[in-house]
Amino acid sequence: MKFVLWIVGLFALAVLLGLASTVNNGYAILFLPPYRMEVSFNLLIVGVIVLILLTHGALRLIGAAASLPAEVRRFQRQKKLKAARHALREAGIAFFEGRYQKAEREAAHSIEDEYSPENKALALLIAARAAGATGDTAKRDAYLTQLDALPERLRLARHMLEAELKLSAKDPLEALAAVERARALSPNLTSALRLELKIRLMQKQPDAVLALTEKLLKADALEPEQARRYRIAAYNQQLAGFTSGAEVARWLKKVPDVERANPDLMQAVIDRLLLLGDDAQAAQLLSASFDKGEASPELSRRLGQLAERLPAATRVELLSRAEKWLAASPDDHWLLVALGRLAFAEQLWGKAQSYLEASLSLQTTLAAHAELARLFEATDKPELAERHYRQSVELALSDEN
Repeated sequence: MKFVLWIVGLFALAVLLGLASTVNNGYAILFLPPYRMEVSFNLLIVGVIVLILLTHGALRLIGAAASLPAEVRRFQRQKKLKAARHALREAGIAFFEGRYQKAEREAAHSIEDEYSPENKALALLIAARAAGATGDTAKRDAYLTQLDALPERLRLARHMLEAELKLSAKDPLEALAAVERARALSPNLTSALRLELKIRLMQKQPDAVLALTEKLLKADALEPEQARRYRIAAYNQQLAGFTSGAEVARWLKKVPDVERANPDLMQAVIDRLLLLGDDAQAAQLLSASFDKGEASPELSRRLGQLAERLPAATRVELLSRAEKWLAASPDDHWLLVALGRLAFAEQLWGKAQSYLEASLSLQTTLAAHAELARLFEATDKPELAERHYRQSVELALSDEN
């Protein structure tokens, strides 16, 4: 339909031009001494139009010829850019496939011909990360240095990548410096805060770990269970620096109640007190935990360790209270072992034997057999003592295997 309309239109135009030419009977005189020429005015108009078209065509040809080298250069550049973009895509795919050598090689090809700062930064980041994964630190650092020449808005990714690479290489000081540069650009970047948290924990800076944990928890950037683990790790680092039970007591008052109720933390505190020789405070904390119903098998084991280290009066009181705790935890075989040791220390032979045998009925342990062997040896029953010694040795050997 369009073709028919064009044909009709052209014929109509030709008819109009023909009719217009019959109306115009004028002529033009061209005089160039000694020549004189008379031509139809209509022909002159056609000639001028043809001359203009020929001139325009000639100028276009001359312009095309003059711009030919630039067009060739532009074509070559586009060809190289297309290859660079293809190499960048291949580098990204290879990186996530775990083929780091190919990823680094393809990214390096992309860097050479890429002119977009964003794409060049992406290629350098992939190349640096891939080089770090293959252990080529020289190439890794070279790619990171090239990133410094890019616009400042692209340097945040560079600092974050450097922090991760340095942390993976067990270089916490350099990793922390990179994190601080990243936080200077984006102070509340949660990924930077998480990296700093790991670094501070590695450098044994518990106060900083606790502060960062709370900040990340408030920003919903850390799960409560993760926060709990970081707090326990920080508290353990603080505990390791104390040299007396008094220091532990002062520190424990500053710990939130919800954390003091954590059996893992309480276990670490009691272990530190036992190491420092503060048996009385360890027993007090154990009793408080059992009274609150916060006992655990590990705390029961610590109670057994204290059995023969406490004064007689404290031991008697602890034995009486432990019998009440047993009513709340009848299946705690370590609590039964602790009760057996407390009764043994008080020379309550029958009670000690019943507790230890009850523990063995729940769980066969080396400690229960060894305690029964000591008990029968103390009560002049060598055959029974020998049998339990033998069973404890067999159990120890089986545990080693």
